[in-house]
Formats: sequence, structure tokens, C-alpha cells
Amino acid sequence: MKRFLYLPIILLLLTDCKTKLDLGDETTLPVLSTLFNNRMLLLVKGTYSTDSPLDWSELNNGTGALYLDDQTPGNDPGMSLTNLPNAGGLPIFIDIGEIRISSKYSKGINDLTQIRDSLDSTKFWDYIGNERQVYCTITYSFDENTCVQNNGIAKAIDFFNGVGAQYPSNDPSAKTETGGFGLGTFGRQYYYSGIYFRSLVTGFANDAGVPITTTRFDNKQVFGLNIVPRNNYNPGTSALAKSTIVPKMFPVLYSQKPTQSDMEIREGFDPYILETRVNIKENLMLHSYLSARAQVITYVGISDIFFDHKGEGDAGGNILSRSRIIYPETASSVNITGGRGSLLHYFAVFRSTETEFTNTLPLAATPAKANAKIKYLNPGLYTLACMGDISRVDGFPETVVRQTTFAIPEFPFRQTYTVDLSCP
Repeated sequence: MKRFLYLPIILLLLTDCKTKLDLGDETTLPVLSTLFNNRMLLLVKGTYSTDSPLDWSELNNGTGALYLDDQTPGNDPGMSLTNLPNAGGLPIFIDIGEIRISSKYSKGINDLTQIRDSLDSTKFWDYIGNERQVYCTITYSFDENTCVQNNGIAKAIDFFNGVGAQYPSNDPSAKTETGGFGLGTFGRQYYYSGIYFRSLVTGFANDAGVPITTTRFDNKQVFGLNIVPRNNYNPGTSALAKSTIVPKMFPVLYSQKPTQSDMEIREGFDPYILETRVNIKENLMLHSYLSARAQVITYVGISDIFFDHKGEGDAGGNILSRSRIIYPETASSVNITGGRGSLLHYFAVFRSTETEFTNTLPLAATPAKANAKIKYLNPGLYTLACMGDISRVDGFPETVVRQTTFAIPEFPFRQTYTVDLSCP
């Protein structure tokens, strides 16, 4: 008899349940995956900006064009953007195997090179998102495929527009650990996140001027090139060195410093968002290299942000990642005045203890437009920087123009603060 008395109570709780659909909207319709997970919503983004990233047509200083790698002597073989679409028209097919996080700080030092076998991996990682996800900007077959079946076109839109694609996930442990770095009173600090790219295909790749049609994606033949192998290693990495290096796309790794605490999951029942992102949209660049047959291969990859690509087969080291935990019920927002609409400049938010602004993704960012806004900052002290893509002009802002500091207090919750910074 007692089990039937509980049924109306359970039904009442479910009908009144709310969950976040994205970083800005709320609904009275429960999302089952979030209900079963109870607390966490996992969002994955493919942008430098967390909030309101540039539209496809605004990329490359408003031209919408792809970037073109250097072809002066000693660099990439000759190529051009002729017959290529703008960035917004480029077919992009993304296959993510899983997303993981880890609270084992010491074990992850030196880019996971201490993880030597599957047992080490199992002990190190929390497997929070182990369901494969396939996104595509357009469909790649006339028959059924994984992307279409799983609403991957809509998810690709969210992946690139700042909303974030919802990734099926399981709640990681929030049990308090002792002896960790930077831990709060009750909760678990995570220091690493990894996005495992099975495949990342960009369209309009050519071999000696002929479209490449032999690439397989989702067991379908597609026009383009899988750029995961091209981005696993930095240009110039020797075959011997590769045997000791974890491929950079499996996973794309984010390592948080022990003094940071932006991946702390506190004990309790309050909902939170784990946002993890990579810089793809703003940094699409045409590259070329000579194949083993001495033929010129051209493909769209990632711009030479940190490691110059000079015609090598390898062009890695330029895809970055960053993750953070957001508590939407208590986090606040910032309205930023002073933006003058330059499409080469960003407002970038860093923790006040951070000193490296040009070789990492910021904690949060948005283009330096008038009435710019960044949502969902947890309490703390921050640096707001005006960042400019000035010297290289490759989509990644490498210059700090000016900066200021601001604070988000613990109380009251869910406030909106105004910070002024002229940019540019």
C-alpha cells in the first residue's frame, strides 16, 4: 500500500521540475537526460567566444572569408581561395567519441604522458560523456546517417553559435577530496578535461587540384579531408618524438592550474553546467602540404596561432580547449560598455590570478561590440582585457590592448554588473 502513496508525490515533483535548456533559457518541460542526471548539463562549443560569437559573415574582419596560410618561399606550397566558399559555407563534419574530466592533478602533469595503459586511464578519468556525438553543418548522404538521426545539424548550429550543443552525460563525483589543490570546503576540484575527436572533416580539400572524394566519415564517403591526423602533432615533430607524445586531438586537453578553481563541483543538489569549448569557428585557415607522391594537398584546417605550418603534413598545436563549471542559480552577468564594434577585437575575462592572456582561451569572451554582455560568472575577482587580432590577423586575438579588474560578490545572487573598458 505504501508504494502507491509515493506515486502521486513523484508525479507532482516531475511535473513541477525545471531544467536549463541552454545558458540563457529556462523551460517548464523537463529534459529527461538532465532529470536522470539530476544536476549537470554538459555543453560543448566550437568557438573562442563563450557569449554571442561572431556570425559566420563577420569572420575575417567582416569578409566572412577563410584565412590563407603564408606561401612565401619556405612556407606552404602555392594555393588560393578561388572556388572555395566562405567559412559559413564550408561543410564541417564532427565526430566526438567522448568527453572526460579528471580530479587527479599530479597524474596528469606533462600532457598525460604518465597515463601508460588502459588501467591508468580508467583510474585517471571520470567518464562523464561516453556517448558518441556526430555534428554536421550539412548532411553528407542521401540515406540515413548518424548525424541526421541524432539531430546533428541543429546541434552543429548550437556548437558554433554560442549556445552550446547539449552532450549526453553522467554526473561526476562531487565527494570532497582531502589533500587536493585549491579545493573549496565541500566539493571536488577537477583539473583536466578531454574532448576525444574521432574525426573532424572539412570540405573542399584537393589533391593536385582534384577534389578528394575518398575520405570516410560515419562510414560514408564524403568530399573533404579528415584533419584530425593533421592536427595530432606540432609541425616538425619527428617520428621518434611522436612515439612518446599523446596525440593532441585524442584528446584535445585542457589543464587547469592548481591555483584555479573554475572546475569545482560542490556537494549538494544545486544544478550546474559544465561548459567545454575549442577554438574552431574563428580560426579556419586554408593550408597546403606535399604528399608522399610530391603532390600538393590543400585543406581547411586551423590557423597558425602558435606553431607556424610551413608545408609539413603535421599542423597541430593550435587547437585549444577550456572548461568551466557554472552555477546558474547564483552566477551573475556583466554588461560591458566601451566596445566600438571592431570585428578584430574581443572582451576577454580571466581570473585575476591569471597572467597568460595570449596563449590560452579566456574563461569567458565576447566580441567587442557596443552593449556587449557576458552571462554566468561565478563570484570572484576577474581581469577584463580588450584583446586584438592585430599582428597576425588569423582569427585569434594575440595582443592585449588594455585591461581592467572587477569583482563579482558572493551576494546577492544573479545580478547584472556594468564594467567599462574602451576597446579598441
